[in-house]
Amino acid sequence: MNIVEPNVDILASTTLHQDAMTWDAEVRNEIIAGAMIYQGGSSEAETVLEYAGRECYDSHDRPNPATATTESYLQRTLFDQAHWSIAEHASATLHITGVSRAFLTELTRHRHLSFSVRSQRFVDESDCNVVMPPAIRDAEYPSIRTAWRYHMTEAVSNYTDHVLLLDHLPRKQAREAARSVLPNAVETRMVVTANLRAWYNVIALRTAPGVDAEMVEVMTLVRDQLATIAPTIFKEQA
Repeated sequence: MNIVEPNVDILASTTLHQDAMTWDAEVRNEIIAGAMIYQGGSSEAETVLEYAGRECYDSHDRPNPATATTESYLQRTLFDQAHWSIAEHASATLHITGVSRAFLTELTRHRHLSFSVRSQRFVDESDCNVVMPPAIRDAEYPSIRTAWRYHMTEAVSNYTDHVLLLDHLPRKQAREAARSVLPNAVETRMVVTANLRAWYNVIALRTAPGVDAEMVEVMTLVRDQLATIAPTIFKEQA
């Protein structure tokens, strides 16, 4: 039984198909040759958002100096005017590991996210990883962590015993029943997809004061990863 920590990686994100954009000749001449960008320095995901917004008002020529950059345009549109619909045009798929089943229960309450999750019915948990809650990990007395490890070991041992007791059943059915004695601390792994508006909303809700401590840690990692593909949006949350 290993104690693991959360990790978040971007598995996929929106990319830009420049040839599909409809610009007049003057605007097209401003594009850096060969680069998949609308404006120098902007990310592909944020470019899609800006393009969608400017399409509504035919403002691809950037007539307003105050919103002439991608960053300033998104800042005004999303944060000043609260027009978040354009943020639904880009998405990110994350691979999240080192999180507990308790975390999964919390996250699946957000219905705009799409999930593919490691199955306890099919996967043998006899040698599972576990996630130590921050309150126990950071506890002043080492005896608290020692007691927690003991209880985790006992729970996993009980799982293994039940799998053996049910060996007359098909493997999936035996694990399905035996998993009932596993603790919420057992690690799970998942692939999660959402548009950037949904991600922003989840991060805002799940990093607020009083939120589950593991959730805060993981969603902070999510925010930091998403800031690499949409810095104007997610660095605002830092």
